[in-house]
Formats: sequence, structure tokens, C-alpha cells
Amino acid sequence: MTTDPQTSEASEASEAPQAEADGAAGADAGRPAPGGAEARELERQLDEARAQARAAETRAQENFDRWQRAQADLANYRRRAQFEREELEKYAAASLVASLLPVLDNFDRAWGSLPGQFRRLTWLDGVAMIHSQMRGTLQRVGLVEIEAEGQAFDPALHEAVDSEAGDGPPHVIAVLQAGYKLQERVIRPALVKVGPKASPPPAAAPEGEPAPPPAPGPDATG
Repeated sequence: MTTDPQTSEASEASEAPQAEADGAAGADAGRPAPGGAEARELERQLDEARAQARAAETRAQENFDRWQRAQADLANYRRRAQFEREELEKYAAASLVASLLPVLDNFDRAWGSLPGQFRRLTWLDGVAMIHSQMRGTLQRVGLVEIEAEGQAFDPALHEAVDSEAGDGPPHVIAVLQAGYKLQERVIRPALVKVGPKASPPPAAAPEGEPAPPPAPGPDATG
């Protein structure tokens, strides 16, 4: 069969642009896509920025925790300093008060042993006033006499120097030397004699009724 030259030329002319297009597409497929490297670089930079942000957040939290601990330490230091200052002010006179206790004891002994008829003498009023003034001054700085007579024996407050046998827990039955506290601190325990707790006195008979007769002794007859 005979081919028309014009038709052949037209076919070749139409196929040429298509071949050029296919060749360009193949070349483009062999090259990396435009912007791929830039996208990966941006992602890397973004990851680095995120890591730096996390590190900065961690450092900020650590700094905040250290600041909180420093604030707590400062508050504790201030409380300790305040407590120590108050304790120093409260017990600053402890040694002086302790050295005056024997003087107070001598006043008490002298006044307690004074015969009653002499207490009406005028010049003794001045001595009694000095005694009262001294005791009042010591009380104003916090001196308190320890309760002992009839109390249950407490080794933190009392020092037993004598004892009396008996049943039951020991109680103070006699005070040999008064004990004192300054504020809440014992500066001298009370010297006491301990023994069984004293029995309460018998109840008085109601008015108008005779008292019960005493129990018969061993020599009583029926």
C-alpha cells in the first residue's frame, strides 16, 4: 500500500511535541521535587526549636523550685530566729533569779519562825514590805512557785529527799524546800518527802445530829 507523503509528515509533526513532553516528564521525575530539601530543613529547625523550648521550660521549672525552697528556708530561718529571740528575752534573767532564790528562802524561813507577838512590831512592817516587794518583782519576771503539798510525786518538778512507806502511788506529804519555775522552765525542783496519799478527813455530822461513836478499841468489852 502506498503512503501519502503529506499524511506521513503530519503524523511525524504531531508525534514530535509528544515525545518532547514525555522526555521532559522523565527528566523531571529523575530530579528531586522542588522544595523537598527546604521542607526537611524547616522540619529540622522546628524540632530543634521545640527541644530548646522544652529545655528552657525545664530550666524555668528548676529555677522556680529552687526559688520556692529558698523562700521556705528563709521563712524557717525567720521563725527560728524569732523563737530564739523570744526564748532569750524570756529566760535572760534565769541565772539572776536562781541566785536570788536562797535570799527568798531565808526571808520565808525568818518570817515563818517569827513568834506571833513580834509580828505586831512596827519596824517589822518594813521587813515584811521588802519581802513582799522582792517576791512581787520576781513574779513579774515570770517566777512561779511549784505546787507540791498533797500533789502526786512528779520527778520533773519534785526531788524526793525522804520517804514514808505505804501503799499506792507516792504523793508529796511534806515540802522541805520550795521549788520554782521561770515561765515554763524548772529552775529549781521542790525538795519533798513522799509517802502514801493522805486519807480525806471524815465528813462532819449534819447539824442537829450526834456524831457517830468512835470505833471500840482493843480493850473494849461487849
